Amino acid sequence: MPRPAQQQLRDLFNTAVHDARLIYDLNLFHASVSQKLWAADYYYRQLENIDINDYRVFPSTTDTQSAGSPASQDPLIDVPSFCQHLNRLLDGFFIHSRSTLDTLAHEIYVLYVSPNIPPRIRIYIWTARDMLLTGHPRSKLAGLLNQQLNQRWFTDFEPFRNCTTHESLIAYDDIRWSYEQVIQRYKLSRRIKLPDNPQLRPFTYRTNRIATQHCERLFRRISLLVSRAYEAVLLDFNRNGRIFPIP
Repeated sequence: MPRPAQQQLRDLFNTAVHDARLIYDLNLFHASVSQKLWAADYYYRQLENIDINDYRVFPSTTDTQSAGSPASQDPLIDVPSFCQHLNRLLDGFFIHSRSTLDTLAHEIYVLYVSPNIPPRIRIYIWTARDMLLTGHPRSKLAGLLNQQLNQRWFTDFEPFRNCTTHESLIAYDDIRWSYEQVIQRYKLSRRIKLPDNPQLRPFTYRTNRIATQHCERLFRRISLLVSRAYEAVLLDFNRNGRIFPIP
C-alpha cells in the first residue's frame, strides 16, 4: 500500500507536469517500487514459514535419509527439494529487495533530471546518489542516500543480489535435520545461516547471520529508506519552487 508521502508525491507530479511521457515514466516507476517492495516482503514471509515437513516423501521414492530417520515405513525428507525451494525464496528476496532500490533510483532521475537523462544510462541506487550529490548537493534526498548507502547494512547487502544471479546461497550439505519421535515431525537441527560475503569463497560464517532474522532486518531497512526517500523528495519540492523536475 502506498505511503502518504509517496501518494502525495505522485498526485503532485501528475498535476504539475504536462509532458505525457514524463507522467508515464513517473507512474510506471512509482508503481513498480511498491510492487517490488511487496514482492520482497512476500518472499521473506514465505522464507519465514517454510517447513521441512512439507517435503516428506516415502522411502520408496527417495534415497535421502539420515542416521536419525524414523522407521522405514515412515516418510523421509526430500532434502534436495527443500534446499531448492529455500534458495528460490532467498533469490526472490534479495533480487526484489535490490530491485526496489534501483527502481526508486529510476523514479529519482525523473523527479530531478528529466527531460535530460543521458540515453542508455545505467541507473542504480548509487548512481542516483552520485547524480544528486553532483547536481543537487544541498538536497535532502542526496544527504539521506549518501548517509544510508555508506552504512554497514548496505555494503553487506550489496554482494547478495550479485550472488543470487550466479550461484546459490545454501548448499545441500548445509541442511541438517532430525526427527522428533514424540511429535512425529521433522525439524532442522541447526538454523540456516547466510555467508558473511557470498562473493568470497569458500563461504565463511563468522557473523552468525541467521537467514530469517537477517532478511527481516534488511527488509525493514529498505522499507524505511523508501519511506524516508519520498518524504525527502517532498521537502526538496517544497523548498525549490514546487516545480518538476526539482532544481
